Amino acid sequence: MWYWYDKGEEWLAITLLGGTSLSMLVSATARAIGQPFAGGAELAQFLFIWTAVLGADITLRRGGQVRIDAFVVRMPAKLQWIVTSLCLAMMALFLALLIWYGFALASSNWQRPMGVAGLSYGYITLALPVGASLMLLTLIRRVVANGIIGSLVTDDDEIVEEAL
Repeated sequence: MWYWYDKGEEWLAITLLGGTSLSMLVSATARAIGQPFAGGAELAQFLFIWTAVLGADITLRRGGQVRIDAFVVRMPAKLQWIVTSLCLAMMALFLALLIWYGFALASSNWQRPMGVAGLSYGYITLALPVGASLMLLTLIRRVVANGIIGSLVTDDDEIVEEAL
């Protein structure tokens, strides 16, 4: 089940990024020939924001978040577990706050139109809590699959170690 979920999210992110590029290309081309496409930049902004939140979740799923662990890896295993648990708890709390306040922000912006395109600004602000929800789910999946200590380690850590 997770395989298709992950693949679907990746394809959606790729499609949205392609749509961003296409929107900017059409907008720039239309402007160059004297027929400006007024909502092109706004549409590209909308698509790019959603691409960014999906990309952040995909990065977290692969363990690609920024992690400076030169000090932590030299600690005893029990202390590593405690520090990693604290980091995971802070990440989960931060994501929960983004979800809580993000949905409130999105609902308060629903009636606000976004410039010329007429699209609701709520669709843009909705990206934050939806992305945080996906990332919280991914964080839980990584802890279940890899354990506390292994949950923040990148999936390609062996490759990085060999390169060093």
